[in-house]
Amino acid sequence: MEALTVIPFIALLAGMLAQLLLGGVLSRLWKGRLAFLFCLVAFGSVLALIPAIQGGQAVDYSLFQWDKGIALALHVDGLSVIFGLMGTGIGAAILLYSTRYMAEEEEGTTRFYALMLVFIGGLVGLVFSANLLVAYLCWEVIGLCSYFLVGFWYQRKEAAMGARKVLVITHVAGYGFLIAILLLFRASGSFLWTDPAVKNAFTGAIFFLMLVSAMAKSVMFPLHTWIPEAMNAPTPVSALLHSACYVKAGVYLIARMYSFSAWKPEWNTVVLALGCLTMVVGALFALTQTDLKRLLAYSTISQLGYIITGLGLGTPAGIAAGLFYCLSHGLFKGTLFLCAGAVQHETGTRDMRELGGLARKMPGTHAIWLIAAAAIVGVPLTNGFVAKWLLYAAALDAGKAVVVLIAWLVSTFTAFYILKATVSVFYGDLPESLDNRPIKDVPPAMLAGMGALAGLIVVFGVAPQLLMKWVVAPAAQGLGMAWQGSITWLGLQSGSVSLPVTAGAAMTLLAALLGWVFYAITRPTPTSRGGTVQVFTGGDPLPEGDWVGAVDFSELAGTTIGPAYRFMDPDPIYMGIWRLARSAGQKVTRAAAGLEQHALLVSLIAVVCLAAAAWIW
Repeated sequence: MEALTVIPFIALLAGMLAQLLLGGVLSRLWKGRLAFLFCLVAFGSVLALIPAIQGGQAVDYSLFQWDKGIALALHVDGLSVIFGLMGTGIGAAILLYSTRYMAEEEEGTTRFYALMLVFIGGLVGLVFSANLLVAYLCWEVIGLCSYFLVGFWYQRKEAAMGARKVLVITHVAGYGFLIAILLLFRASGSFLWTDPAVKNAFTGAIFFLMLVSAMAKSVMFPLHTWIPEAMNAPTPVSALLHSACYVKAGVYLIARMYSFSAWKPEWNTVVLALGCLTMVVGALFALTQTDLKRLLAYSTISQLGYIITGLGLGTPAGIAAGLFYCLSHGLFKGTLFLCAGAVQHETGTRDMRELGGLARKMPGTHAIWLIAAAAIVGVPLTNGFVAKWLLYAAALDAGKAVVVLIAWLVSTFTAFYILKATVSVFYGDLPESLDNRPIKDVPPAMLAGMGALAGLIVVFGVAPQLLMKWVVAPAAQGLGMAWQGSITWLGLQSGSVSLPVTAGAAMTLLAALLGWVFYAITRPTPTSRGGTVQVFTGGDPLPEGDWVGAVDFSELAGTTIGPAYRFMDPDPIYMGIWRLARSAGQKVTRAAAGLEQHALLVSLIAVVCLAAAAWIW
């Protein structure tokens, strides 16, 4: 079983080397297929580790000893497997999609696939490593890969600027992780987080240093502003960044800190507050977007807030809910991004003001989008519904009713902006600008990549006990949080708190069904009014040929809560710091240039100062 822990690394490294060695002779299509196959092998090896982590067990494998307290060691438990499955499984689906998406790219495909495999390998290394120094190395490898991938089209100014912003914010915050590791080593004498001495050395200062690093990676407010700028990357990069690898690295670090030491109540309070604030900020900014990928980017911020909130509860039910939500988010957010990429692939735009009527042109993409959209909103029969109700039940069980109210409010915002995106892109009339464009559904490989993720959304929505029993519960147990709940088909739960929550879910479903029946009975037919039913505006009718679109929703949100957006945007502060740093750097540069012109005099003064200091000392 120990050998299985290294197979993902071997497969992904071999795939990267194959790209570099064979890139000159393989076609763009076969480069993608080769990357997909190697990633599939890595996914299979992680999947094979599931029996070994049951009951909170783990697989330890020491490769070699560097020095005292410094070993290259692997520790694979349930938490490691969850994130390993996300990285390799969702990564494989994205690479399958990429085989056709990148087939028309004239240059850079070897670089693209090699970086994608290293990106996935970096996440696997982070979550499998027992050595904190190796974990930090993988943390930075992930960051470096994201920089190169976000800037894949580096000739475009917006891509280069977005890549720089990603690197600066996440890399600077990442020093908190490094400082925390060094402090732990100084106090414990070991870099292995599995060493009991590390638990005794773990302090509040170390916790908050790691938390700041995780906040930047997992786009938590106020270190979240880099992620919309990362949308200038190819869609497969955006999907992997948001659903599987990059933002989930910070989630892993927060969850892993439960292994380092028992949390103090104030730590949980801080994480809870950050999670709730992040979910609100992300949803509010998503309301105003007219760019489909930017809308999904802000949606990622909001959904990460749900996950962090679950982890912040600090109870077995909260941890289980957060981890289930993490897996569910990877599936539905990856699907939504791939659908957005399919739309842009066929129409040449992702501006929702220039889209519409694509349901008839792209029926496969439309159906897959609806499944993922239903999941993120929380519609029954999807994993998103189960994830939300698990979180609500855990919050009520922990006595955090305010958390439930905030999460419910954000869910209404989520439904609003997802409905806006769905209607703007897939319904209505096809814009005149697209009339002469041969729009059709994307190739089968792209549909298969999206469809595989969408299929799992439904599977884990109908039978969530599969995921809870075999993956989530062992992961929570490995963190010392043995989940004692019971969940069955469709997410139905039992227990003192879960029964009212389940009853509430049933009532919600019944109300929605009755509403649909009432609408179907009372809906006027097109012939009863001599044409199609007009949009009710609450006032004067819309002008001829006009309709309510994405811009109307965005302007409504922007004008209604405009001051809140200015208050919640920390970018002006960051830009002020950046300008001060640049100004200081320019002054130092000019001063250094002046010193170079009088090098001899400066040297003599320096010698005199050093001699005086030595004499005084």
